[in-house]
Amino acid sequence: MKKIIALTMAVMMSLAVAACGAKEETPGSGGKDDDVIKIGLTTVLTGDRSLEGQYATNAAKIIEQEINDAGGVLGKKIQIVIEDALGTDVGAVNAHKKLASDPDIVAVIGTDSSNDNIAMSASALEAKIPTTGQGSSPTLTKIANEENPYLFQLRASDQTLCAALIKYAVEEKGVKSFAILNDTETASSDQAKLFKEALATYGIVPTVEVPFTTGTKDFSSHLAKVKDSGAEGIIIASFHTEGAIFLQQKQALGMEQPVFGSNAFGDPVTIELAGEAINGVFSVTAWVPNTTNEKGAAFSKKYTDLYDEACAKTAAQIYDHVSVLVEGIKRAGSTDREAVREALTTIDAYQGAITMYDLRTNGDCGRGGLIVEVVDGVPTIIQELYNAKDL
Repeated sequence: MKKIIALTMAVMMSLAVAACGAKEETPGSGGKDDDVIKIGLTTVLTGDRSLEGQYATNAAKIIEQEINDAGGVLGKKIQIVIEDALGTDVGAVNAHKKLASDPDIVAVIGTDSSNDNIAMSASALEAKIPTTGQGSSPTLTKIANEENPYLFQLRASDQTLCAALIKYAVEEKGVKSFAILNDTETASSDQAKLFKEALATYGIVPTVEVPFTTGTKDFSSHLAKVKDSGAEGIIIASFHTEGAIFLQQKQALGMEQPVFGSNAFGDPVTIELAGEAINGVFSVTAWVPNTTNEKGAAFSKKYTDLYDEACAKTAAQIYDHVSVLVEGIKRAGSTDREAVREALTTIDAYQGAITMYDLRTNGDCGRGGLIVEVVDGVPTIIQELYNAKDL
């Protein structure tokens, strides 16, 4: 399976370099063609977050083929042009600017990171190009709603989801004291703040708050602080890699406190990286491969049949982002960026693979989420969450 992915990525990247004016139908290939509608995609193809790019590229191939096999859009085929965001804010901005500078690209999809999405906001506004962000941070919500009419947050904001996980931890699992750990990047910091605010509604103050930086590999000192605090449970907000390392080191130390994690902890990427150390972890997330959503289940099955692995959230998000953008292009009846932006704001009940989308305000467009527990490597749904948009 991994060899298949590696081969796919190698072919994709070689096509992207070699295309230069050639007509290609493979995502990321580029090339000028008047009969093609281009959508840009920034994702991470290299570095610690490269799994994101693998899932995103695979999903891009699936949705591109589905749309084109069904007749395309406005009588034209779509083409997804991919740029490597490198796993950094600067890389994400540069990737966005490169895509936005191509007048044939109608819209751009941001990476699976609130930090990246926030960083590329200025580029989206400058280029006046519709840009969808995959991040769930309330900071991103505020920017999309109040500052940038070209930025759409196609995720449910963490505002509601974090509170739901704490309610479950306290009321259903009976945990009375918690340590909070979080990455210091924007999304995780926002999540930690929301977890803390939710605990306060129960009169609970964290026994200890332990920040760490992206790229941390040794959590021994962090875990020592948690142990010394006497916390019954652990709340953690982080990216996939750091979360997986934390869980493995916690297991190695024999610490048995239940873990309640941010959205990354219910995702197949973290599950694959963490191995058996993730079993028993609770998470609030947007997606699981065994979703009960009919559209999502069909996509998840197709993904698994093609790539012999569980479909991660990143893949499902790309499927939905492309689908929503195509719906906007159809409604606009045009590939004019401004017309597409305006058309997107008329979408109020679009059923995606992950959830229902409401774009009447730019932020908090995904309306649902899930509380899950990882059991034998499978994120098992405990509770489904849905909220109508409050306009």
